[in-house]
Amino acid sequence: MVVYLIPIEPGSYWPGSFAADFYNRGLEKSIGQYDVTHNFKVSAVYDLPVGKGKAILNKGAGAYILGGWRLGLIGFYSSGQPIGVSTSYSLPIFNGRTPAYVNSYDGWRAQTKNGSFDPQVDNFFVPYGTGPFPLQGTNTALNGLGNETRYNPKLRQFPNFNENLSLAKTFPIREKLKLDLRAEAFNVFNRVRFGTGSTQLQSTTFGHLTSNGDLLNTPRQMQLAAKLYF
Repeated sequence: MVVYLIPIEPGSYWPGSFAADFYNRGLEKSIGQYDVTHNFKVSAVYDLPVGKGKAILNKGAGAYILGGWRLGLIGFYSSGQPIGVSTSYSLPIFNGRTPAYVNSYDGWRAQTKNGSFDPQVDNFFVPYGTGPFPLQGTNTALNGLGNETRYNPKLRQFPNFNENLSLAKTFPIREKLKLDLRAEAFNVFNRVRFGTGSTQLQSTTFGHLTSNGDLLNTPRQMQLAAKLYF
């Protein structure tokens, strides 16, 4: 009996828990699925200089109404996760994944027509059957297991830039009674983070975004809240 011990990298898996090819386990050597090269987060709270004890409007009714407001920010800025492609050509000899066949890990991205990615006119990937994506399973030379590793270390999703803002104030009413008002905006600048479309080579929508389901973030959301403490 032969026992194969195959380490599985945290954050990723192989379908069926087996390698694509037991005799070429180098195919499973890959950058991590959740690898994020750059990841920066910032949070801050700023008390506006208005109201009692502050530099501006520190007396009277105006200080009570306009003073005590707090501005909060949470920002996320990170690079995207690595991307892999798949194939509908099935040859699960070892009950694992069926890797796609690629010529190179360079040149997967299609050129944009207007300088920035526009899903109405641009595809994320170059078309199947061109460049690094030769037709698979259509001739003798390619009728076999592919050679693609799990994730391309040279291609990533679009980066993630996001800012959440809040504006809040507490109105003291009595010693044990106060009212907290808060306005919050998530993705306040309404940034759009496009996805990749389908990553299956033979799909008719390979690399083409077709719906909101192809977005990696949500549009701006706003909410108002009032909380009474007693």
